[in-house]
Amino acid sequence: MKDLKFGKTFHDFYDGSDYSHSGLGVGGQVLLDKSWDTDRARACVCDGEWTGVDCNMRMCPVGTDIMDVVPPVNVPQVQTITLFTQNDFVPGGGLNNDDFNGQTFALQYTSQMNQTFATQPIAWDLDTDVLASKIESALEVLPYRVIDDVSVSVDDSSGSAGVIIEMTFMGAAVEGQQHKLEVLAGMCSEGCTPLITGLANLRTWHASDISTVKITTSGSHKSFECGNRGKCNYITGLCECFDGFGKCIQSFATATMPYIIISFLISFSAYHKAGHVCNIFV
Repeated sequence: MKDLKFGKTFHDFYDGSDYSHSGLGVGGQVLLDKSWDTDRARACVCDGEWTGVDCNMRMCPVGTDIMDVVPPVNVPQVQTITLFTQNDFVPGGGLNNDDFNGQTFALQYTSQMNQTFATQPIAWDLDTDVLASKIESALEVLPYRVIDDVSVSVDDSSGSAGVIIEMTFMGAAVEGQQHKLEVLAGMCSEGCTPLITGLANLRTWHASDISTVKITTSGSHKSFECGNRGKCNYITGLCECFDGFGKCIQSFATATMPYIIISFLISFSAYHKAGHVCNIFV
């Protein structure tokens, strides 16, 4: 148990005791546990798309409850990455954007199915519009279109405020509460992927201003298993919709193509009522 990590992403844990917990990192955090059974108790760490005590249950996709939606109100989730550099300590230092010039980094996204995807290398650009376009494109070309639509803006107009990267999740595949993105800012050289230089002069610690990833707008949609309008078949990983709800949305963000094909073959007879999220009236 002492080696188990808390949360799916680095930012899932923050108790306010240590400001560094709110900074940048990758993966769940290992907590210091001195309980008597830390060297005895064991638990499974499931692969993506699997859940349960012994990881023998397929995960079903999640989505908003159609009965909770009041059209046309739809507030998307917004995440904000703020990056500071060491040069901020120097009075009169250059803008943060200049300090990252010529370096490459990547972003990591963990889906609601616990699948983890890293973007291709993103080359820093002094033009904020160009940089925003690069980040947006890198997120939208992730496998299976796990992020089908996202809007990105970059603001470095105030050096003391850091470089502010704002991402608005607008696609149908990213409705509901998303895991926070993780910034891959360390060097990843030959034999490592994605191949990036990293943001070498990134500020990782400060008494008050630290590079962070925050959810600045939680969004109006929720993440319910089968959209609260069906039951999950934990053998096939498909939703069996309640009467009156069907033609479930098939989103490439919630399952891989090979798995969709396999699931189709083994559950063809019930496929007209089984699918991804049960959020369409019939």
